[in-house]
Amino acid sequence: MTKYTDTEEYQKEIAEQYKQKVLKFPVREVVKAVSLLGFVIDPQSMEEAVVGNVNATYLTRDLVIKINQNRKEATYLSNKLISDKLSGKFPVVKVVAYDNFKKTGYEILVMERARGTLLLDDLFDMDTKGQESLFRQVLRVVREMFMISFKDFGSMNSNFSYPTYEDYLKHTFTKNIRIIREQKLCEEHDIAKVEKYFLEHVGVFDAEKSVFVHADLHMGNILHDGDNLTAIIDFDHSLRAPPVRCLLSLVGFIDNPSQFVEGTKDFPKYKGKNFYHLLPALKEELPEVFADSLFVEKLNILFIREGIDLIGANWSAGLNTQMMGTITGDELAETADELQKSYYGKILSR
Repeated sequence: MTKYTDTEEYQKEIAEQYKQKVLKFPVREVVKAVSLLGFVIDPQSMEEAVVGNVNATYLTRDLVIKINQNRKEATYLSNKLISDKLSGKFPVVKVVAYDNFKKTGYEILVMERARGTLLLDDLFDMDTKGQESLFRQVLRVVREMFMISFKDFGSMNSNFSYPTYEDYLKHTFTKNIRIIREQKLCEEHDIAKVEKYFLEHVGVFDAEKSVFVHADLHMGNILHDGDNLTAIIDFDHSLRAPPVRCLLSLVGFIDNPSQFVEGTKDFPKYKGKNFYHLLPALKEELPEVFADSLFVEKLNILFIREGIDLIGANWSAGLNTQMMGTITGDELAETADELQKSYYGKILSR
């Protein structure tokens, strides 16, 4: 049976959502704003980046500029934080200027444009050996991110923090469950069932260390030159979270890379593809994550939390139905056998 998210109807629906949600600023407005940070840019040399996200991103030959007008919460600060910690020593984004409504009327991030090409564009031109070599380089940078530790949990861009990861998960889950109920996005009996299970099992995160986690690491955020990693980019959604959290996007990339290009021109070439040959590298490069005897249980809870977040965002009624069906049908695992049949259980037991 074809999943709704694989249909042309859904892809058109998501593409239209991107058009409505993407932030846009006149080029001259962006040029004027960055001039206040000391950059002189010819408007004719700037172009808008279109990569299927909702952040306003502009490119010149040498720079990448992100701009945001929302004063409530920072969006790009995490890029500066990782640049300050790792840039120059490891292939990550290099930030050359950042302003949060002090010198300009915006939050603005200015980065050096890294050399190389997006893995998104030419991944299928690489042989499996080259793919694995590049993937291992990415994972070694992920390990370096684990060396950046914190005393609390939450979004890297947020002023709010939580003493435990369990507290953070409960807060975001409860907020989205309330939205789902108020907007009647799913049936109440399903909502109640998922809510009961989640709150009974989220305690699996009772003793965690907090580290820097790139929460959106996939082929669209990796630059390379041949088999060599040149930069990991787009740290906008980074978290102060347990190391296991990094597996959500990494395993998602291995199992279903098309999910990262929904509603874009790249969806057809990624539809139905996977990179299961990278699973051994994932386990070998991040042994401390897989050494946790409860890591599948934790991933199961994270799958449910992310699914509820996605429904709460209400991108698509069809997606909401599919996601709730997946959660109630496969993820409310009460036994070890049922856990092995959950999304992450099936993939990681391959």
